[in-house]
Amino acid sequence: MISLSAELAKAHHLLATMGEHMPVDDRPEHVRHRDAYRRWSEQFPVPDDALVTAAPGFPGLAVTTPASVAGRALLYFHGGGYTEGSAYNHREVGARLATASRGTVYLPDYPLAPEHRFPAALDAAVAAYRALLDTVPATRIAVGGDSAGGGLSLALLLKLKDLALPLPAAAVPVSPWTDLTVSAPSFAERADRDPFVSREALRGFAAGYLGDHDPRDPFASPLFGDLTGLPPLHLEVGTEEVMIDDSRRFHERALAAGVASELVETKGAPHIWQHFVSFLPEAAASVDRIGAFVREHVA
Repeated sequence: MISLSAELAKAHHLLATMGEHMPVDDRPEHVRHRDAYRRWSEQFPVPDDALVTAAPGFPGLAVTTPASVAGRALLYFHGGGYTEGSAYNHREVGARLATASRGTVYLPDYPLAPEHRFPAALDAAVAAYRALLDTVPATRIAVGGDSAGGGLSLALLLKLKDLALPLPAAAVPVSPWTDLTVSAPSFAERADRDPFVSREALRGFAAGYLGDHDPRDPFASPLFGDLTGLPPLHLEVGTEEVMIDDSRRFHERALAAGVASELVETKGAPHIWQHFVSFLPEAAASVDRIGAFVREHVA
């Protein structure tokens, strides 16, 4: 176990205590988990200068700040194992990314499993992208997301290729879940280092999302897809994540396919550490890198 700064230790602790926000009632556990994530996220207030409105043409939110310029868009998908999470939970992250990218961050609300199984989330992602194309050209759009949302953003790229739709200018997946077989060595190697995610939890999420569907389907696990022709990628992952191999392997396959891909590993960082940008220097640095990459490729 590496030595953590006080700020990183606080981030690890906050992730480990998310379950303490779960209400006790008769609803199914996955529904109560959704409430826990929502309540947990409320301790990270949206910056005062952020404007949060309904997204145009699809369920979700649009976030701008005074730094945002017209016509630069980041379509960013929340995480939560395809079972929980929401645009609401990501308002603060969306605002920070809007300032860093100097654009508008769109946060779709996609259907959640197990009520809505694969490919419901992907279909909703395509619909949100199509709606955005009505007002913003593909050359002015980046896509991204964290965890399952990061994997969804990459699956979206593969689906857009399949549909012969114009691809966005760039993609910025954060700790993306790219392999729903949950078979990478890092799940065992980092089991005692990750305060939040476990192989068992991800297997449960995968079962809820996929049902009997093949987890190696590239539209569910983009690691197994044909990555040729994808736009430039910037991936972020923390060294303490059991999911680190999902990012490393996707990055390696992207490079092998001729894709311009860069991977940044942040020492000591846990999963979705960007939520802690209000106090964690590593989170602020990550958001700045993502924003700079979007600005570079979405001119």
